[in-house]
Amino acid sequence: KAQAAYSALDVDASAATHATRVSGGHDEDHSNVGSRLKTLVFGGLDGILTSFAIVSSCAGSEMDARVVLLLGACNILADALAMGVGEYLSTKSSDEYARRERAREDWEMRNHPEGEIDEMIEIYVQRGMSKADATTVISTMSKYHDFFVDARGRRGTLSGGVAVASRWLRG
Repeated sequence: KAQAAYSALDVDASAATHATRVSGGHDEDHSNVGSRLKTLVFGGLDGILTSFAIVSSCAGSEMDARVVLLLGACNILADALAMGVGEYLSTKSSDEYARRERAREDWEMRNHPEGEIDEMIEIYVQRGMSKADATTVISTMSKYHDFFVDARGRRGTLSGGVAVASRWLRG
């Protein structure tokens, strides 16, 4: 209902949906497409570009059409395998890194909570929150250990795309 209200830009329907959820719990149905969108776009572009490059260069060298099509098909299969294995390994590595970082943050919060709280206040101030509001928010969050540790979050950057491209070019 919330998605339909947003799609229609219906403020009253959105308010009614949220009012119902507040009294009955959170049940908003979120799409899972967003979590895979990056992978789909990356894999699609890689498949299109490398296949085009191989087929066009082979066709330009006046190879037999069947050989060009076979090379294109082989490239698609090899690319699919490489992208699938690459996605699996990169997700596994990313998840392992996130678990290690969470364990470190958990340890730091248990052993030096003042330092972690000060660090989070500084981060929120850098993001545009006033020091007083950041202190209130972080002081409240820090009362809930797991919530506080999980609030650190992860952010992607342009450098990730540059790293992938440069690593691919180096083989």
